[in-house]
Amino acid sequence: MTNSAGDLIKEANLLAGDAIINFKTVQSFGHEDKIAAKYSELLKPVFATALAGNVKTGLAFGLSQLTMFCSIALMFWGGGYFLSTVPDLNAGDVFAALFAIMFGATAMGEAAAYGPDIGKATAAAENIFKIIDFPSTIDAEATSRDVTKLKVNRETFRGKVEFRDVWFRYPSRKEDFVLRGLNLCINPKESVALVGESGCGKSTFVNLVMRFYDVDAGEVLIDDIDIRDYDLHSLRTVISMVMQEPIIFNYSILENMLYGAPTATNDDIIKAAELSNCMEFINNKGLMSADNSPAGLLA
Repeated sequence: MTNSAGDLIKEANLLAGDAIINFKTVQSFGHEDKIAAKYSELLKPVFATALAGNVKTGLAFGLSQLTMFCSIALMFWGGGYFLSTVPDLNAGDVFAALFAIMFGATAMGEAAAYGPDIGKATAAAENIFKIIDFPSTIDAEATSRDVTKLKVNRETFRGKVEFRDVWFRYPSRKEDFVLRGLNLCINPKESVALVGESGCGKSTFVNLVMRFYDVDAGEVLIDDIDIRDYDLHSLRTVISMVMQEPIIFNYSILENMLYGAPTATNDDIIKAAELSNCMEFINNKGLMSADNSPAGLLA
């Protein structure tokens, strides 16, 4: 199918979709016939192109079938010729050779059809293993084994976040800096909203605080300590984050809540549910047990 035919089909589908979605408006103005006529007009060139393509496909298929059966006929004729001219030639051997050639050629043809898929699978596997084998520049497990990294003390942790002249660009977009010399300080117990258009760096700010990436220049400090000096695992355990599209595992509410803190007590779970504003949902669903324990969340 040519690009122009594909564009016409796309335009026809858009017209049909708009007409169906806004069918009340179309019907109120009595434009059903106009919409149908316009739809048919858009598809007429597609039908002409498809007809020509089908004729070519049919001729090619017929030629291929003709070639195949002519080849079979030629092989049988050749086998008969050899049987009549070559003395002591066994007919069984001749037919065994003919069928071996026929079935072998058929199998090779069918196997060749999978060639493009094999190529795609090989290329995909190479890309997957390339990513797996590529060393991570920020390895949380490695930092946990590094005795020089600082462990976060929950008792003294205050949560002051500071960006000092931070420049950052994503590894896949080296030509564009998302942050250009950002200076920002968020003190403990402050509530700060980052507002801006898509791509201005709101999610990037959070990614850098969690140290999913390292800055190109400048420093990201938490409690006046560069986050690169922290043990990553202990740092991330004291930071709570809710993404735009939260990931929920196919388990109970309780198990999902315990995923980040397996040793949490009942009081911790209830407090977390209240802070996340989901207690109303839990109570409405009748998931909390009579004694106000999270046992019902297992449902």
